[in-house]
Amino acid sequence: MRSALAALAAGAAALLGAAGAPASPGPAAVPVPADAHRVAVKISSWGPRPAASDREARAHRLMARVFRRANLRVGIQEFRVPGHGRSRNVIGVWDTRHTCLRIVMAHTDSAVGAPGANDNGSGLGVVASLAGRLELIRPRCDVWLVATGAEERVYTGSPDHLGALALARRARSHGARRRLQWALSLDEVGRDRPFWLRSPVSGPRPGVENALLDAAQRARVPVSWVRDESTGNSDHREFQLLGLPAAKLGVGAGGEPCRHMACDRPSRLDPTSLVLARRMTADALRAR
Repeated sequence: MRSALAALAAGAAALLGAAGAPASPGPAAVPVPADAHRVAVKISSWGPRPAASDREARAHRLMARVFRRANLRVGIQEFRVPGHGRSRNVIGVWDTRHTCLRIVMAHTDSAVGAPGANDNGSGLGVVASLAGRLELIRPRCDVWLVATGAEERVYTGSPDHLGALALARRARSHGARRRLQWALSLDEVGRDRPFWLRSPVSGPRPGVENALLDAAQRARVPVSWVRDESTGNSDHREFQLLGLPAAKLGVGAGGEPCRHMACDRPSRLDPTSLVLARRMTADALRAR
């Protein structure tokens, strides 16, 4: 096991160069899944983690460890955050015998001064909890689980969510126009149900929003589709702008009153919301 993990670490930088190639999902032992609430609390307890900061990098390292322990192929996609330094996407790849692809992502950074428990430790926690369950979920398509960087435009000053833009371009270069069924951004899934499924399209698409809504219904998770204002305010936006199907699962009509504020603390997280978000996403990954 140690030699296998060492090999994964050594090859991290080259991850996506072979992301479409068939590969064994790893050793036969089923990993112990991470607990979504515990991961979300741990990351947000460190305090604010603006893009390109040491705390953002610390959270990325934690997610990389979770992915490796789940026997995923792990890679780091670095990119510049102008005026601030460098950030990255941490990508865990699960290969299947199928050619289709599904992406689940959550941004790692928070706004300055905000511990970012719901925005977006919650999404990271669900992504982490999915990683160790893929052996049991048995996805019907290749899966990329991604902890993105530099999403908070209020801090970076960029018109784009920088990590998602880098990821969408990478996905496109690896055949996403024909392979990608959907990319789902988990953003503020730690409280206040029912969830809203959001996307900047005129109506739910059969293989995207409707597929995700069907998964929610099967998993008995309350979700409603609501059209985005403008082009969207989460990592799904950059995929859609590149012509790739994507949506966001997050807080519903109540909104997030502590968004980008110091009150977005771990104590506000609802473990049941995290379980429901994970259950719905797992069903969507399993579906034909």
